[in-house]
Amino acid sequence: MPSIPYDASREALLQPARRDTVFRPGDAAMSVAVVCAEASRLAYLKFEGDAAQKRRLDDALALAALEAAVPMSAADTDTQAFATRFPDGRRRIVFRGTEPDSVGDIGTDLLATLVDWPPGGKVHRGFARAFASVREMIDHWLRDPPGGPILFTGHSLGAALATLAASHFGPACLLTFGSPRVGDETFSATFSPACVHRYVNCCDVVTRVPPEGLWYRHAREARYIDRTGTLRRDATPEDCEADQATARGDYALESAWVFGNVLLRDLADHAPINYVRALFP
Repeated sequence: MPSIPYDASREALLQPARRDTVFRPGDAAMSVAVVCAEASRLAYLKFEGDAAQKRRLDDALALAALEAAVPMSAADTDTQAFATRFPDGRRRIVFRGTEPDSVGDIGTDLLATLVDWPPGGKVHRGFARAFASVREMIDHWLRDPPGGPILFTGHSLGAALATLAASHFGPACLLTFGSPRVGDETFSATFSPACVHRYVNCCDVVTRVPPEGLWYRHAREARYIDRTGTLRRDATPEDCEADQATARGDYALESAWVFGNVLLRDLADHAPINYVRALFP
């Protein structure tokens, strides 16, 4: 069982960076997946304009042996990311997900018509616009100095932007948490990063939008996290559906009515800490 309790609170979903980091001194040997999941949660800190929150981010990254964050921000789309390095030269770029109080983020999410994507296929117009607003900053950081494997990661909207970055800048590795669908079937078929790990937490509703059909397909198979927080590598679609039905029923009885909690398991599962929980040792 995970060592971090499941968090059904509205705060975990809507203000995910309020909680202190799960990193502790000596955590430098933690798995890449754990570091990416927690870095994606920490990306919700207002590092781009608040010196105290930037220090919180840098202090947390240092516990995982990562360099201080290099902020990347575009005011016109309200898109944020940060870059950091491991001691061995591996480079990581982390995108922030949707902030409920950000008109720019909400506008990005809703702009769901498709546009041509140069590497292949069509992608979500809002995601493409947001990625374009920080693309040159990312490119500059990757070139100065060049070298070292690249890893893109993010949660929610941040996961979608990381997916586009991995497509544009490849070869790279991609780890996403609670990612919406990003592009069409052709995009999915031509998407070829060095490695992809797309984590889906049980009932997480964001992983089911925009609706699958003629326009949208997920780019890779999911790594499914079941209702207990266990990563299920062998789960069939039927297994997932049964697990989700049980999860929703248990949640309605045990958690939905508690003051301060999210009403639906489908929303609570999207909280970044519940992804960290599943991967934390």
